[in-house]
Amino acid sequence: MLRRLAPALMILVTVILDTTVLPIVYSGVYAIPLTVVAVFLIGMLMGRMRGLLYGTIGGLLIDITSGTLGVMTFFFMAVGFMIGLILYNPGEHLRTGRRVARKKRVQRGVWVFVLYTLGEITLFVMQYFNTAEIRAVYFLNISVRALIVTALTILLRPLAYSILLGNNRGRVPARHREVKSF
Repeated sequence: MLRRLAPALMILVTVILDTTVLPIVYSGVYAIPLTVVAVFLIGMLMGRMRGLLYGTIGGLLIDITSGTLGVMTFFFMAVGFMIGLILYNPGEHLRTGRRVARKKRVQRGVWVFVLYTLGEITLFVMQYFNTAEIRAVYFLNISVRALIVTALTILLRPLAYSILLGNNRGRVPARHREVKSF
């Protein structure tokens, strides 16, 4: 029962951290929403539809608490769906070699960086239509935030795996033998 509630609790806890605790601790230009990291992890580990669902819930909660209805909802929905579409692999718990695991880790990092950067650029374009101002430092800030999100996603993935899917990483499923006679 707790395993089914774990994604919703993860989203709820990250939204609470994003809206109450983190703005008190740090509110600079490199502040990132932890909810987007949770959406990336849920989409990566549970698939595109759950990434879309929990991205919608997380984005809507962030939008309601910050007063910008619809902006983060669409962004979280899109990245949750796309990361689940691209990186979800249901047979991932089977043992693989170190080289394959390293290659998958790099692939995950690249996709998280690209998707988060595209979302930030989209939000930047929306901001441009309000301010009519472009500065080079904006692109540096986008890159640094994307690197922070990528690092957090890669570092928190083992913890999220054990919370969302359990610790059956090393178990190889038993082979079923066909019954030929009775």
